[in-house]
Amino acid sequence: MKNLTNRVAFGCLFGAMFVFSAFTGTPVSKPVPTASYREFPFIQQDKNRISAYADQPMRRFHTALDLLRNGRRQRVNIVHIGDSHVQADYFSGHLREILQADSAFGNAGRGLVFPYTAVRTNAPDNLKITYTGTWEGCRNIARDKACDWGLAGITATTRSPEATLTLDPNNQTVLPYGFTKVTVFCDTRDATNFRVEVRNPEGVKSTVVGEGFVVFELKQPAASLNLGFQKTDDRQDHFTLQGVVLDNGQRGIQYHAAGVNGAEVTSVLRMPFLERDLGVLKPDLVIVSLGTNDAFKSLDARAFKRNYGELIQRIRRVCPDASVLLTTPGDNLRGRRHPNPDNARAAKTIAELAEETGSALWDFYEVTIGWPLPTTST
Repeated sequence: MKNLTNRVAFGCLFGAMFVFSAFTGTPVSKPVPTASYREFPFIQQDKNRISAYADQPMRRFHTALDLLRNGRRQRVNIVHIGDSHVQADYFSGHLREILQADSAFGNAGRGLVFPYTAVRTNAPDNLKITYTGTWEGCRNIARDKACDWGLAGITATTRSPEATLTLDPNNQTVLPYGFTKVTVFCDTRDATNFRVEVRNPEGVKSTVVGEGFVVFELKQPAASLNLGFQKTDDRQDHFTLQGVVLDNGQRGIQYHAAGVNGAEVTSVLRMPFLERDLGVLKPDLVIVSLGTNDAFKSLDARAFKRNYGELIQRIRRVCPDASVLLTTPGDNLRGRRHPNPDNARAAKTIAELAEETGSALWDFYEVTIGWPLPTTST
């Protein structure tokens, strides 16, 4: 990706354009100012726009932002589904900061987080994780497994009630991410799960158990979360965490990042609790950033399009009022030597899907001067 492997990769490009488009209230923005990207001469700045093939596919999201800005709405939710750039919170993290730092919108909290390092995978720099006990991870890219994946696409399981987890969302952050409400995603119908507890010194005011989640209201705002577990029944022999949402109860935007390293479209389709978690979060905008791993070795364009279309249908069934924005993968090298022609095919397929499904499109492949689409098939 021409060394765009940090937050600037998507942040400077997508973030400024995204905010400009939101303020104009139109689905297609003007190009972002060129001064922001002088250090990236390969970028086609005139291509950096959200495209629309249908009648204002971002209208519902823009309307939600307008209501938030005018004080007629308390919360706007964004869910971003993707792969390694989203797990590391490069793409999503920079955009979250841009949106929440704007006083017209506000900061409603950190949103969805996961204790990645407890299951031996990388975490965002802005999230510090400590733990005790042994934890086993299961990711949606594991084709030989079938785990209880929710929106996060990864689970963490411990078999010891003495295990603990601590999540600090204020590590190396620009904005404060205190919280007063914690939602723990887990299978509340599973009688073999330990009982999950919030053991913060601030104290818990109330606990509500729902279908697939437990909500804790804290007595005072907290800067980090301490989770513990208790065995209350002889049948209980483990606890499986599917994700945590941190909410400060304030007016503003909440941006949930749900990414897994190496994820393909089929990885997300394997998540049995995807719809459940989307239903809890009630997003106004769902961003889907997949395709890089689907095209990494070779791309079956027909299967890719069919699977991607199924994913959009699943999102739309549970979130009929949400805007959907698709992003294409940037260019890359196959074997670190040769341009990968399948990324162009993936980008073309995603653009076709945006048109056919009435979704918005941000074509990162085109913005980064991707190599032209080959005229012959392989």
